[in-house]
Amino acid sequence: MESLYYTNNSPSFISVPVDEFKCLKLQTSDNGIAELIMTSKNKLNLMTDQFFNEFIAAFDKIQNDKSIRVVIIWSDGKLFSAGLDLVTASSSMSTDDTQSFADQGVAIFKLVRRWQASFDKINKCSKPVIAAVHGHCIGGAVDLITACDIRLCTSDAAFSIKETKLAIVADLGTLQRIQRVCGTGFAREMAFTGEPANASTAEKFGLVNKVLKDKDELLAEARSMAAKIAANSPMVVQSTKLIMNHAQDHTIDEGLLRVALHNSIFLKNDDLVEAVGAFTEKRAPIFKSSL
Repeated sequence: MESLYYTNNSPSFISVPVDEFKCLKLQTSDNGIAELIMTSKNKLNLMTDQFFNEFIAAFDKIQNDKSIRVVIIWSDGKLFSAGLDLVTASSSMSTDDTQSFADQGVAIFKLVRRWQASFDKINKCSKPVIAAVHGHCIGGAVDLITACDIRLCTSDAAFSIKETKLAIVADLGTLQRIQRVCGTGFAREMAFTGEPANASTAEKFGLVNKVLKDKDELLAEARSMAAKIAANSPMVVQSTKLIMNHAQDHTIDEGLLRVALHNSIFLKNDDLVEAVGAFTEKRAPIFKSSL
């Protein structure tokens, strides 16, 4: 059963089976942790149309797999991601000269909306998502991480909204999310200048939760944090994410009403009984319920 807040519908989505991925690799473990690894031959993890199609397919798999409780996104390349592959993107956006100007615009609009849908899946996924960033995180990669719930990085990480320097308005989610993540002034400085922010600056303004020494420590921290999340009730963790997402776009009164309605339906569940029993019996709880 799908989450009430999640949909598999994406504009013009081309379904890609997980075992046929070329840009991503999805690994799952017995403890409820999934790792979505960006992988590419040139190790820059450039984002192509294939990448976005795979990303949508991956998150549909993650959302619908009840055994998955939390997700870590990381890269196996020499950096996290250099963002959109401008060469292939130009080809994807090239239009038929015989088309009217309006028809060309509609074609580009549909393409961008499909790409936007890929990272929107992160935010709408009921499972928490942790981004583990090493090295450069450029352009589209910032769109990706700002949709995540938690961001960690290495000391050599650098973040840049590079689109400004390329005469493009960032359009895959950064401009809509980054001000909520790290505040208006810092977000606009990044967006207007296109200049990179180093790891310590990113941590200072809340773009990342924590800076780790190197990639080994980064992944160890991400996995440790994911394990702590996965040990909690999946229903409660997922409900908490959905309630917090709702609170970002609504008044406090609306948020209080939403959580009251939610708990009136879901508060009495097997995990609550298990939590009370485990506390009484002085043992670790075993949670199973999910949305």
